[in-house]
Amino acid sequence: MVALRFFGLMGTIAVFVPRLAFAQPIPDDPEFAKQWALQNTGQEVEGQAGIADADIDALGAWKLFDGAPNLVVAIIGRGIDPHLEFADRLLEGHAIIGDPFNTLDTCPHDTHLAGIIAAATDNALGVAGLHSQASILPVRVLDGCQQGSEASTAEGIVWAVDHGADVILAAVQFFDGTQVLADAVTYALKNNVVLVAPAGSAGNNEVAFPAAFDGCVAVTATTNQDGRSGASNFGDEVDLSAPGKNIWSTWNSDGYGYQLSNRDTASASAFVTGVAALVRSFAPQLSATDVVQVLLDSADDLGDPGWDQYFGFGRINARRALEMTPPPALRFEYVDPLPMTIAPDQTNSFIVRIVGEGVAKGSATLTYRIGVSGFTSTPLTPLGDDLFLVELPAVSCESVLEYFLSAEGIGGAVITDPLNAGKTGHTVLARQTSVLFEDDFEVDREWKTDVEGGDATQGAWTRVVPAPTVGQPPTMGQPPYDRSPDAKSHCYVTGQPQSLPDAMVDVDGGPVRLLSPVIAIGDNEVEVSYARWFYWSGAGTEDFLSVGFSRNGGLSWTVVETVSSTDEWVTHTFRLSDFPDVAGDQLRLLFSTSDEPNDSFTEAAIDEFRVTSISCAVLRGDTNDDGVIDQTDYRLMPDCMTGPAVVHGEDACDAFDFDRNRRIDLADFQAFQRVFEGD
Repeated sequence: MVALRFFGLMGTIAVFVPRLAFAQPIPDDPEFAKQWALQNTGQEVEGQAGIADADIDALGAWKLFDGAPNLVVAIIGRGIDPHLEFADRLLEGHAIIGDPFNTLDTCPHDTHLAGIIAAATDNALGVAGLHSQASILPVRVLDGCQQGSEASTAEGIVWAVDHGADVILAAVQFFDGTQVLADAVTYALKNNVVLVAPAGSAGNNEVAFPAAFDGCVAVTATTNQDGRSGASNFGDEVDLSAPGKNIWSTWNSDGYGYQLSNRDTASASAFVTGVAALVRSFAPQLSATDVVQVLLDSADDLGDPGWDQYFGFGRINARRALEMTPPPALRFEYVDPLPMTIAPDQTNSFIVRIVGEGVAKGSATLTYRIGVSGFTSTPLTPLGDDLFLVELPAVSCESVLEYFLSAEGIGGAVITDPLNAGKTGHTVLARQTSVLFEDDFEVDREWKTDVEGGDATQGAWTRVVPAPTVGQPPTMGQPPYDRSPDAKSHCYVTGQPQSLPDAMVDVDGGPVRLLSPVIAIGDNEVEVSYARWFYWSGAGTEDFLSVGFSRNGGLSWTVVETVSSTDEWVTHTFRLSDFPDVAGDQLRLLFSTSDEPNDSFTEAAIDEFRVTSISCAVLRGDTNDDGVIDQTDYRLMPDCMTGPAVVHGEDACDAFDFDRNRRIDLADFQAFQRVFEGD
């Protein structure tokens, strides 16, 4: 039982003064009503009527505190897709199995969990997450839904701890606890990281590992009637329970849906993780064991009085957890949003509020570094009324600035933001940009469509609200939704004539082509991005989506990429400098696909198109910033290819990353050769 598994009590419990998180009592996320776990009004879910208040009381919690951008939650499992609800807070993670840079969801599974924890709330889009300002760190330790080991999981936990995680959800389950995994759990606890894991989904009395280890919060799943989910394991090691059956959350390809079958305890663990993140974000002075103790003490008792093997100490209650959390001596609140980019070669500033017992004079500090240089500290400028001006130093274009804030309270307590300052920090890229052209396809911007050859009239590109292809599953054929946020709806798709209410045709013959308007780009560096969807059924000759660009208004074309079937929205970005042998200032994009011979099912879609001018981009291949590509740069190339993976803005090898995939490989070498030889 938990009394033997966690140590350290907080002492005095305090209740803090609430604040209203949202302008209205219920967030405006359109699918919030499906999220019974956050607010259970007795609504029916998958044929079962709920019981009012059989939920975690998220609305009550958010009236007290809705999170701050000071916290990192790692999810150990199958990888996470960059969903619209949290893509801007999805950190660069790590894969223990396979390509270490590929942390996309392989099951799918963990994208669903990430939405429970951190989907953007009150943004008029999809669902609400418990801590909508938390950063998510994906760590892939499984290949597919189950293929992995306790050793890879242990390595993933250690990696997450070492890379700044404050709370970890280990969304895995094994039934032979090994010493290496036990050591990883101990490592997390010793490094003051909260670790949560599912009790298991076999419906028996054997709690899975790592949940069964001392120091890991073991979670079972409840229903919308506060009963135990039949798929949930139980046993002596259970600590808490949380809603887990029929949970609606984010899904791959920016969609939404219920979790996979028998994944109830994983979903339940995500709710516990989210509440732990809220508590830790509000009160960074608490240790990991203190945070867990708050969760145990504030849970709603279910089942037999007191602790029991089915619900532990009870179902998690977010509101009560925050009410029972001792308020911090100080806390940073952001008056201005944290910048994602800053103007280069000039100071940039924003305002923060430091609330609490009062700040010791002169202790509010900005600590920063540029690249891999040492840290420098400078005081914040007090503005009165608990407000402080943060002035970021001037940084050269394309450099990365890492920083954190700190302050000392009157009583001597020191806080930092983010919490694990030193292991992790806020980062910002110095870049001067201007949007030359963007299109979310909600209005007609004079794109051109045509059909050449074959019998492809009904498969032409059309600007419509997409609909799933009739007779096909929703993740096949045409996308069932567009890629845009903010309740927008249109995109360009193939095979859906405006005269038809549903998608009844696909590309036959071809090619079918979609051409952008001509975009004047001038002399600056230009970055192009777009979201694409492509599906090929796998029958017959393989079909592809071809993407090309022209810099002379369409007289000649260069291939950007040839896309195989993805049946999901994927955003692709490239720079024109990636193609140094192509010149001109009249840009045009071409998207083309075909089914020739007509022997398969083929569909494509395009959305969120943007062309951005970058006025101070680095010269690719110029390692010493002298404006020329010469023998000095050439001699460094082999070392960069054989050395460690490049980290943007932190070493000279960054200049060789022509395809911007964060590693130096043969493709970069070939691109450098073309630049060096002047081809």
